[in-house]
Amino acid sequence: MRPSDHEHPVDRSGERGVALILAILFTLIVVGITVTGSLVLKSHQTTTKVNFIAHGQSVQFSKSGLIEALGWLRKQTAQPVTAFAPLLDTAVSPPIMDTLDPAIGIAREFQITNSIWGRYEVWKQWEADPIASRLAWRRKMQTQDISDLRGNLQPGSIWRLRSVGYVFRRMDENQAFNQQPNQVLGQELTEVEARRLALQPPGQAALCCRNGSGIRVLTRGRVVGGTLAGGIYYLQGTGAPTVSGTGASVTGTPSQSAATQYDHSWEAVFGVSQTELTAMADSVVTTNATFPSPVPMHKVIYSTVGMTFTAAKPLRGTGVVAIIGDTTISAGSYSAFSGLLYVNGNLTLREPCEIQGAVVVTGTITVQGNSDFVTLTYDDRILSDLRQVIGTYRLSSAMSRPLAKDQ
Repeated sequence: MRPSDHEHPVDRSGERGVALILAILFTLIVVGITVTGSLVLKSHQTTTKVNFIAHGQSVQFSKSGLIEALGWLRKQTAQPVTAFAPLLDTAVSPPIMDTLDPAIGIAREFQITNSIWGRYEVWKQWEADPIASRLAWRRKMQTQDISDLRGNLQPGSIWRLRSVGYVFRRMDENQAFNQQPNQVLGQELTEVEARRLALQPPGQAALCCRNGSGIRVLTRGRVVGGTLAGGIYYLQGTGAPTVSGTGASVTGTPSQSAATQYDHSWEAVFGVSQTELTAMADSVVTTNATFPSPVPMHKVIYSTVGMTFTAAKPLRGTGVVAIIGDTTISAGSYSAFSGLLYVNGNLTLREPCEIQGAVVVTGTITVQGNSDFVTLTYDDRILSDLRQVIGTYRLSSAMSRPLAKDQ
């Protein structure tokens, strides 16, 4: 038999300190993992911050440049604007301070924090720029009138605006932002198109409808042109309007005008395509229930569906309304609208109803009262006011970042 273990004890003196060594090793591993995690987290935070400065803030500054350029176009007294030329003149009173550097166009700088600054530039066209390298850069970045490229429109109708945004570290205020010891941390380019709304009916008349035989002015229906405008304007050779019934009348100079040329397209009336008008509208309506009543002052409302206006939701307010589909102003709605009403479809107007400004219909139109009148009145003052307020430059596309190959 083997002797019991207690009779022969094992010598473990050589294992003394192993537990301590294992504990120290485990501690080093834990500390190492913790330190590594902290370093990775800090590196991630630093990378995120740098990316935000280099790209996020640069994009925001660039977009700010586009907004200021749009504002500059709107503020010019001569419309449409045919030359993008911001000024800097501190000698006059009040001083003109459109920019920090008129050789560029619009240029602004803002302090973000401590030595970090932001800047944006909207370059003007200037082929006589004496600095060759700057001229080459200008040709890539410059703001440009692209009216002719979009269909022989009036000069100044459409501008492509481009803005370069920077974030830089300013170490020496006596040096340019991109010259040592200053350092550019981020640079981004954005662009957008700005367009004017034409708001030009096919003819200077209270009612414009291409098909003469599709125009019916019946009992207590009135179409009023005036001394300087016609009552009804339509295309020659499409038949004659019907004016009959008690109180039915069409007046103007002339009361009816049959034109050899007639264009009621979106581009002719609004100066933009249907898609572009949708983008420029203040409100896009997709249901009868969501149509604003009254129309907010000097706003553009675009409806993708035909409308039925009732006493609960009459057509009221002042602005521009474009409707896709057959539309009816029901009897008893007490509608009273001032502005430009464009209906891509058929239009029926019942009493009592009064529209001042101009009405353009692509289909047929029936103007009929009964116990009260339906009145369409041409008002050039209202249309001129709309052109001044609504027809000013608007963004007709989303702000975008051109591909690097275009920069």
